[in-house]
Amino acid sequence: MNDKNLRMAHDIAELVAHSGGRVYYVGGYVRDSVISSWQNWLSPLFPPPPPKAKDIDIEIHGLELPEVMKILESLGQVQTMGASFEILNLKHYELDISLPEDINGGAYKAALRRDFTINALMQDVLTGEILDYFGGLDDIANHVIRAVSTRTFELDVLRVFRAARFASVLEFNVDDDTIKLASRVKVNLLPCERVMNELALTLLKSREPSRFFDVINSMSRISNFTYYTHTHTHTPSTTDYWFPTVVAEVLPLVNSATKVRESAYEKLYFMMSALCCELDDDSCVNFLTRLTNKADLIKYVLNMKKLSAELIIAHSEESYMKIFDESICANDLLLLANLLDDSRSNERAKYLELYNSRMSEPYLTGRDLISQGLEPGVSLGRALKYAHRLRLAGFSRDEQLVMTLKHIQNGEIES
Repeated sequence: MNDKNLRMAHDIAELVAHSGGRVYYVGGYVRDSVISSWQNWLSPLFPPPPPKAKDIDIEIHGLELPEVMKILESLGQVQTMGASFEILNLKHYELDISLPEDINGGAYKAALRRDFTINALMQDVLTGEILDYFGGLDDIANHVIRAVSTRTFELDVLRVFRAARFASVLEFNVDDDTIKLASRVKVNLLPCERVMNELALTLLKSREPSRFFDVINSMSRISNFTYYTHTHTHTPSTTDYWFPTVVAEVLPLVNSATKVRESAYEKLYFMMSALCCELDDDSCVNFLTRLTNKADLIKYVLNMKKLSAELIIAHSEESYMKIFDESICANDLLLLANLLDDSRSNERAKYLELYNSRMSEPYLTGRDLISQGLEPGVSLGRALKYAHRLRLAGFSRDEQLVMTLKHIQNGEIES
């Protein structure tokens, strides 16, 4: 996938060079390329490299936007993002193209606006030369996250959480000066979606999400008191805390959850459930509504919290069938319950297999009952609920029909 994008980046760079400009790879692509290349001779001292950047970012220097647009239009269909065309790309390519804020300000000035030294590296697309104005290569070698500049750090205070995310995903340490700097800035007015995105990337990509919380705790970003109020609104909180102490208390479980993360159907929601499993329902709702407006995520987490506790103590076939049937995702529920208590994991797996088998069999429908003379309405709904209980108990479709009709005839379901 990247080969096509790299070839296009090279084609763009050649045309830009003919017009007197210069094109650099920037951001995570350069960082991850350096880490991956060093892995070959630093292993096992260096941790496994992070996943390759899906998108390749290039920055075009020395040309005005109209000139850049003309070059890109000669290569394909140009697409723009942002009100001021901050990001350009070509249709059918995963290649983000940008211009520095000061087109003629030079590479140093452009790199100065980056968040961390490891992300401020720039690589000439044509020559392969890496520009490293702030010691990013040394920081990669020493596994350090360091702010590029105290002056520019507050250009985007989300960098507080980005530092924690990079530390967790790359398994790096945040240097002391950056910790102190991040402890001073105000983050309470950040849009919740941006904070949630940093947490989501951590939970989905890190082998040790605990590093994220260790870092934000060192920045005094985890509360040591109960600050949530019982509200389901999405108004930003006036507090500067986004994460409660109780979340940090389940980090060993969250780290363990990463080992089965790929087996989950809803990977992010599953990881959020592991993170929230020790919160009471009110605190959980308030914590989640601070971070997201996705009702399906909140519903999933609350469902997993409630039913995992029930699944751990379940003993009868009937209780297992009922719990799995109430779950939003029975597969993920089993994973979470086994993380919390693995003493009867084989038994739970056996009953999940039985549940899935019964759910795959033909079952009684409303149309079947209507064909037997039952009118649509409340009674039909009650009859279907009764038939579903029979299905959970392992009765065939034909048996469900006979027993449900008999139940109606006996007056146990109003017809």
